[in-house]
Amino acid sequence: MMLTTMNRRAFLANTAVASAFALGAGGLASQAFAASATLSAVEWGGDVVNAMKAIAAKQSAATVNWTLFQGGAASILPNVKASWPKPAFDYIAGWEGSFQTMMQEDWLETVSVDKVPNLADIPSKVIMKNATGGWVAVPRAVGGIYFGYRKDTSPIQLASLDDLFSPKLKGAICWPGPTQCMMLQIVALALRNGGNERNMEPGWKVMKELAKSGNIGRVANTDTEFVNSLSSGETSVGCFAEPGWSGVAKNFPVAALTKQAGVPAFLYQSGFAVLKNRPNTAETLRFVNHCISPEMSALYAEIAGEAPLNVKTKVPEKLKHLAFTAEEMEKFVYIPDFSVVLGQQDAWAKRWEDEIAPLL
Repeated sequence: MMLTTMNRRAFLANTAVASAFALGAGGLASQAFAASATLSAVEWGGDVVNAMKAIAAKQSAATVNWTLFQGGAASILPNVKASWPKPAFDYIAGWEGSFQTMMQEDWLETVSVDKVPNLADIPSKVIMKNATGGWVAVPRAVGGIYFGYRKDTSPIQLASLDDLFSPKLKGAICWPGPTQCMMLQIVALALRNGGNERNMEPGWKVMKELAKSGNIGRVANTDTEFVNSLSSGETSVGCFAEPGWSGVAKNFPVAALTKQAGVPAFLYQSGFAVLKNRPNTAETLRFVNHCISPEMSALYAEIAGEAPLNVKTKVPEKLKHLAFTAEEMEKFVYIPDFSVVLGQQDAWAKRWEDEIAPLL
């Protein structure tokens, strides 16, 4: 999630809030490909891969074999590293954090409007750049990591992180596992007690208290586990990424605490990392171009539940909680130093296993 060459707050304020743009008639959603190809791709499960399958079905020149992440997006990186320089995948879905790692390893094809014409409709501030200024990875949508609850089953209406300790929430919280959400949920707890990503001791202290409280009824290590837990009524309160919340919101009323004072929301982009040294690079780039057209961006938003980045695509009403004014961005969205967050993932995961898991 680290964007070292751009102002993230400015980019998010100018792109995630694209609700002012109307759906255009342009794009290459039905572009004819030069030749058929079979692509290998890595995606998240649940509604994300369902959205991508629907998008793939809107063209007939490429077929896609899907591999699903086992945990967070970083879980596939050891596989790529072990097989390099002959990766098994044409593209890997990801976000700024996993893109950053792949960029540093020099695994990624550079992209441009010449190679991916619909990038002309993606604000350039969104696009990650390598050390020489080349574009790497293709953004497709903006999502969020945030706290929320089911309005119809939660015993209380959460107004602050303090409410997580309410005795009424015994067993009612679904908490992300250590491979999910970059452990930003613990950064949120650190912020509550005067810390931040550089000073996590306040967060770990609160996390231990929460684990001991008995309020965490489920630890979710995948989107599907989160959706199933809240949908079944096993739990009713949680913190998770947008696809998980969107999966719950399809059938139940959800309160998304993205604009709640004292409850930080975290934003991220998702997109495509096209790998080098593959025989189908040109076909992969054309498929990715199809995926980010205005029409396909709208389809992705509808199914996957992430706000579109293509400026010709209108933000759906159900995703307006991811649309922020500049003032709202400043007030409700916390942008951590992702170089710190990403650099601490292994250490934080070990600390979770050593100090938190035994308390649950």
